[in-house]
Amino acid sequence: MRKSRIRLTVTIFVVIVYMISALSWWAFALIRFQETQFKNQIETIQTKEKLAIQKIENWVLREKQQDNSKSVDIKIDNRTYKVDTAALKAELNHGFEEFYVFFVTLKQHNMSELCLKVKTEVILRLESTLIKKKRAWIGEGLTLGFITVVICIAMFVYLDKIISLNTQQNNFLLAVTHELKTPISATRLALQTIEKDKAQKFLPKMIEMANSNILRLSQMVDQILMATRFESKFNDPVFSDLELFEFVKRTLVTMELPQSYKDRLEVNISEDIQVSFDELMFATVIRNLVTNAFKYSEGPGKVKIKVDQLKNGFILMVSDEGIGINDSEKKKVFEKFYRVGDEKTRTKPGSGLGLYLVKKITEIHGGTVSIEDNEPNGTIFKLSFLNYKLN
Repeated sequence: MRKSRIRLTVTIFVVIVYMISALSWWAFALIRFQETQFKNQIETIQTKEKLAIQKIENWVLREKQQDNSKSVDIKIDNRTYKVDTAALKAELNHGFEEFYVFFVTLKQHNMSELCLKVKTEVILRLESTLIKKKRAWIGEGLTLGFITVVICIAMFVYLDKIISLNTQQNNFLLAVTHELKTPISATRLALQTIEKDKAQKFLPKMIEMANSNILRLSQMVDQILMATRFESKFNDPVFSDLELFEFVKRTLVTMELPQSYKDRLEVNISEDIQVSFDELMFATVIRNLVTNAFKYSEGPGKVKIKVDQLKNGFILMVSDEGIGINDSEKKKVFEKFYRVGDEKTRTKPGSGLGLYLVKKITEIHGGTVSIEDNEPNGTIFKLSFLNYKLN
């Protein structure tokens, strides 16, 4: 799974870099195109200035302006003409509105020179258009880049979830195959021993072993069926009034724990706590938590079941003094099929359904489940039933 996740991460990263690079190039190309357009428009205006001078010259020659009180000597493109300046301005206003027309006095020559200047608002309008389009392209590039990143991240999360789910399902199949094979093989061995034991010397022991393995097999099947009902939203809990201490004690008896486990087990529950639970479901919770506690706490360490009463409810705790759970794994262990490590190298038996069922059943009963470290070592599972009215 780690290699698949690394490959997926690298692939998504490459796609993001490629898409962002492509969008950056696209935005940059559009900005350069717009700048080129702006330069072309400026050059067009400069060309129109020459056309305006030619038009005036043609107009002067065509009209053959005569001297009158309004005519003055005007220098146009290094030539001098007698021109009515008002008429000249009126002529230029047709087709060349983007220019200011003014005259500069040449004192040494006792005449004026025609000058044209592009109107400020024309340049400002072109610059404003350029800036707006630049911002638009940059904004669209950033927006598309952001969308691309979001889509890639969503793809990563989705594909990573699929990879994780496939890995967990494969681990589940490996675990269940092993878990089913072990009690079946043990039961078969017990029956074969009984068959060959003519003197029935080992009969009681073999029957006990067969019953134990059949019980283990039955509990596993029950867990798989229960998980299937939860997944399909088909669960119909049957609540009944229970005395919590007696219920826990009865559940522990049905687990048929070995004496070495019983010696390490401590139960500290007040005998006056009455609850309304689905007996079958909550027995699964107790079995799974206690089984996990012993599974991951080999040695003389104690496994404790304790209940703290609160004003508005109670907290049921199952603690051990084992290897503990890493912080990064504490939320993941409640996922269906999730197990710490790799199924091919994992030595502890299990199907990855136990803690998933603990969480689901606790929530059905209106509680929440959490994990804390048990000092100096070990784990505490806390089932909190707040705002729970004790009977």
